[in-house]
Amino acid sequence: MGWLDNKEKIEIRSQVFIPISEDQAGLVFDHVYDREKFHKWFDFMPVLWISFDRKQLEPGCIGTICFTMPLFYYRLKVTEVIKEKSIVLKGDGGPMRGKAYFNLHPADGGVILENIHILSGKNKFLHKYYVYCLVPNHLAFMNWRYSVLKKQIKKELERNKKLHK
Repeated sequence: MGWLDNKEKIEIRSQVFIPISEDQAGLVFDHVYDREKFHKWFDFMPVLWISFDRKQLEPGCIGTICFTMPLFYYRLKVTEVIKEKSIVLKGDGGPMRGKAYFNLHPADGGVILENIHILSGKNKFLHKYYVYCLVPNHLAFMNWRYSVLKKQIKKELERNKKLHK
């Protein structure tokens, strides 16, 4: 069915500045790399969540992204990890293919956590469904979840500070 073949891609980006000292910037990476920490800031049950098959997002780890409104899922497999810098994921099943990235960039007074998705539906119908039903809310959702992440990092820094007094 050549008329259904999809060659289009969509790129969506989000990022957040997290004020943190240079020597503690690895804490931000840990909140993406560690499955339990990731779930605490990212997941919004029962609407959107990711289930990972390993405790850390290390090469070979597979995450299934699940949506209930609208109903949708796809899988991403971790293909590359550069500690405290980036995690690269590649489509690994489901109706989407492509890549996603979590990148950390040093910034004045903190770090920038950047999330990039370059995805394509396996056919035109799935691609349009993703583009029109899911992409429009992506940035608002990520900004909201980033606010949760920032609060969690702040709490962890405060706990660590109390422990070291």
